[in-house]
Amino acid sequence: MNRILMLISLLLLTASAWAETPPSGNVYVGAISIEPCHEAKVLADWYSLLGFETKEFKGGYYAKLETPAGDFFFGIHRKKADAPAKSSASVSIVFHVENFAARLSSLKGKGLIPDSTESDPSEGQFAHFHDPDGNEVTLWGN
Repeated sequence: MNRILMLISLLLLTASAWAETPPSGNVYVGAISIEPCHEAKVLADWYSLLGFETKEFKGGYYAKLETPAGDFFFGIHRKKADAPAKSSASVSIVFHVENFAARLSSLKGKGLIPDSTESDPSEGQFAHFHDPDGNEVTLWGN
């Protein structure tokens, strides 16, 4: 009898947890920030080849992209005096792009050659780069 009551209680608790309404509001990635970098201007120039129009502000460079989910901000922050001599090169960024072939061709025309490319029939095409600080940057598209 105790087991049956315990089972019924557990089922009721589980059902009430599933019935709760999730919090409202959109959840999406709103920003990516590279910090610290070796030379903010060098990185800003490199990312401009990918189409990020950055603006300098207090030694950092910032770009804003409008997406269906909301504004997406991209920041490159200068190396502070107490930062390590080298960045960790542990940042990995994937940008989804339209018209992958045309974008890749355009980048190659600007001298930006991927380290490698790959294609997956169900996931799309990928071009892998490394920025001047060694961070992995991937373009993904169809």
